[in-house]
Amino acid sequence: MAIDGGNQQLAADSVPFARSYQLEALEKALKGNTIVFLETGSGKTLVAIMLLRSYAHLLRKPSPFIAVFLVPTVVLVTQQGEAIAMHTDLKVGKYYGELGVDYWDVATWKHEMDEHEVLVMTPAILHAALSHRFLNIDWIKVLIFDECHNARGNHFYARIMREFYARRLNENALHLPRIFGMTASPIKAKSSCSATDYWKQIRQLENLMNSKVFTCESESVIAQCIPFSIPKVKIYKHLDVPCDSVEGTDFIYTIHQHELSLKGISSSVAKSATRRLSKLCFTFMFCLTELGVWLAIQAAETLSCEVNNVFPWLKLDVSGDEVVRDFSLDALKVFYAFVPLGPQGSNLYDVKAKLNSGYVTSKVVCLVDTLLEY
Repeated sequence: MAIDGGNQQLAADSVPFARSYQLEALEKALKGNTIVFLETGSGKTLVAIMLLRSYAHLLRKPSPFIAVFLVPTVVLVTQQGEAIAMHTDLKVGKYYGELGVDYWDVATWKHEMDEHEVLVMTPAILHAALSHRFLNIDWIKVLIFDECHNARGNHFYARIMREFYARRLNENALHLPRIFGMTASPIKAKSSCSATDYWKQIRQLENLMNSKVFTCESESVIAQCIPFSIPKVKIYKHLDVPCDSVEGTDFIYTIHQHELSLKGISSSVAKSATRRLSKLCFTFMFCLTELGVWLAIQAAETLSCEVNNVFPWLKLDVSGDEVVRDFSLDALKVFYAFVPLGPQGSNLYDVKAKLNSGYVTSKVVCLVDTLLEY
């Protein structure tokens, strides 16, 4: 039996399919502010949900208290909100900018508190509501931070803790929320750092969140529950593609560039068409050198039919479109010259036969063989 900040007893309300390390994390979270540091896919959200279940009797209406679940992106508002609703009987409200929350007043927020027991939102919304005193940090029984490693600098996670939680903590407030953070990486470093820097960043996060980091001591326990990927190294011998196909593509690219200058189109349209030609040429060259002429044909056929949809952000007139489409068709003719039977010839699905014929690269064969192993 644990006691929360308001001297109210808490009993763990777990789910039957919880794993041993999740139950251990729940016990830690019931006893004090906790940051759960576990691998992606290990079920950190379930620990948060069990924590909410354990606090449920303090949240159910007409209780004046709520729980707030913060997520860093709008997409996660719906995802985490649905997960909470699935595994608890609590009333869940979901909030993000498109709902017009920026224009809500104190009466609207009071209505939401009266109707819901768990409020899922992005941190900017909570910060604004606290700043305008539409919500009060003292009303929150549980404050959950998803991906709490973002609590750095001027991030709203950090601002909420500094500007509202820490201030009330320094005032020895009796009713402060239980803090629960979740992360797959307690530090947010752009590059590798020393052990000293690593632990320094963890201590900084713990101090900011007024919490202690919890992780499973035995990796073998997690390994039994999470399918870790096993990297495999495949080696292939690169074979150069026929030089004539590359030179032919480069030659027709030069021709079509010249044609643009003779079309009498505006400079802006000519510039856009040149950019499209360049991108198409790069695509064909990549296909030839990395995939082979057979797959270059597939690309050219697709692009010659759908060239208007390849770069929708660039609008050309009829003349510019014609040049780009003609380039794809001419590239297709060049590629066909190296595949006498055409792309629909014999051995359509025999990749190794195409390798022997020089139609695909050894990289493609290696990739196909690897996929077939599964």
